[in-house]
Amino acid sequence: MWSWPIGLVLMSGCGEEMRAHEEHAVLAGSFVTGDSVALATLLHADFVVQPPTPDSARQGAAARSYLLQLAANTKVTESRLHPQIVVPEGPFALEEGTWELRVGDRQYRSPYMLRWRTTPSGWRVVLWRWGRFR
Repeated sequence: MWSWPIGLVLMSGCGEEMRAHEEHAVLAGSFVTGDSVALATLLHADFVVQPPTPDSARQGAAARSYLLQLAANTKVTESRLHPQIVVPEGPFALEEGTWELRVGDRQYRSPYMLRWRTTPSGWRVVLWRWGRFR
């Protein structure tokens, strides 16, 4: 039975859904808490980050460092990922949705895409792409 951490398509029951919510909470929540250690555990060694321009894409250690520093140095008061589409792709899973941020009393939204990869340690993010927040 194929199982993965995304709550929209559950193929192995409630435990996977709970873990999916936990992983999303860590990914998004690290921008509120600045918890780079928890965030780092979910990033694959070959991680690629693709932020909107004027920033450019990065891969591997540079990508991990960029995202971890971004999470640690924001003033975000709320951050949530809302998956809308999840597609299994062999050892990968593609997730698309809306990323919501709140800074003070202002709320922002951006489309995002995550590509997950199954590893012996569990599911890890190999690609995180998002657009401009509006």
